[in-house]
Amino acid sequence: MAESVPVHAAAPPPSMWDLARYFLRLGALGFGGPVALANAMRRDLVEERGWLSEAEYDDGLAIAAACPGPLAYQLGVYCGYIRHGVAGGFAVAGAFALVPYLLVTAAAWCYVRLGDAWQIRALFYGIAPVVVSLILKACWNLGQKTLRRDWLAWLFFALSCAVTVIVERELTVLFLVAGALGTVLFAPPAPAVVAATQPAGGTPGPATAKLPGLAPAGAAVGVAGGISAMTAKLFWFFFKTGMLVFGSGLVIVPFLKTYIVDQYHWLDNRQFLDSVAIGMISPGPVVITATFVGFLLNGWAGATAATIGMFAPAVLLTVLATPLLLRYGRNRRLRGFIRGITVTVVGVLVGTTFLVGKAAITDWPTAAVAVLTLAALFLWKGLPEPLVVALGGLLGIAAHWLHLA
Repeated sequence: MAESVPVHAAAPPPSMWDLARYFLRLGALGFGGPVALANAMRRDLVEERGWLSEAEYDDGLAIAAACPGPLAYQLGVYCGYIRHGVAGGFAVAGAFALVPYLLVTAAAWCYVRLGDAWQIRALFYGIAPVVVSLILKACWNLGQKTLRRDWLAWLFFALSCAVTVIVERELTVLFLVAGALGTVLFAPPAPAVVAATQPAGGTPGPATAKLPGLAPAGAAVGVAGGISAMTAKLFWFFFKTGMLVFGSGLVIVPFLKTYIVDQYHWLDNRQFLDSVAIGMISPGPVVITATFVGFLLNGWAGATAATIGMFAPAVLLTVLATPLLLRYGRNRRLRGFIRGITVTVVGVLVGTTFLVGKAAITDWPTAAVAVLTLAALFLWKGLPEPLVVALGGLLGIAAHWLHLA
């Protein structure tokens, strides 16, 4: 096993087709959330194939964590960009999302036609409280990694959580204020000596290729003139939502619920929770939920617009931010700005999660499922999320047979 290291060192760089094919497969078979997908990339691309160095992978992981967007998806786009510039980033972006998009769109088509069947209703009756428990666990994991023992971070968390609970919605101004305060309060101490060198693992080559990315963006703007008002509205809504995703896509579910259900009234509570459940049992990033919502609202055009809108920020920010963050990522003010926003995200998430819970946990069977699921997630760390969702669906069908639902 150890003798594979020299082979990695001499391994030829992957072609763009090699990368696209790998991420097409990962998007089709990748379950388990961002951590599992990121670990699979390390194993496959660094340790087995030698397509990336350890330093390049670590840089990509740091960039994915610093920028909004699904972590694993951004890391994949980074891998394409770091090897083949903007074209490589867009190739991976399309390949990674293609199979989940097709699967979820097909599921939405079936849902529209079979949504009133008792089997479907019973299935999602059991899945909904499981989704709430998974969101709570995602918030817990994010809080552990973010807040740690920093009392100032806990203060930001508590204030943002309290404001969100009081107004019963998330406020964008909270993030802007937190970022501005973070440049002062969370900025690390200035080092005594600033070295004028490239950061370890920096890869300046692709940075020179960032300008061609403006061409696809311009083409997209030109096409936008021919789409319907609802399609454009879905794209813009999910584009803005994509700017709020940090780490797991589950953490934005409360945000989505606040707008899609409470403010815009696009879906009711049950349809929204069904959408989240479909996103969770599908391969690839959980934010593929956007595809399901888009289809329910505007068919194939809505599904496509919502998908592109949700993933576009991750692609654009990764392609544009990679050369900048590799060069300036250690800037103390920038790091303080990012931390201020990140700890506030945790507070807002916890404050809005109860809105999702109220719609999903409506009686004692759903409450029991939520509690048991949460206990299982904490007791068994490696419990696969799709398996938990499937078990919740089976419990929902059992509850219907026993006339508990």
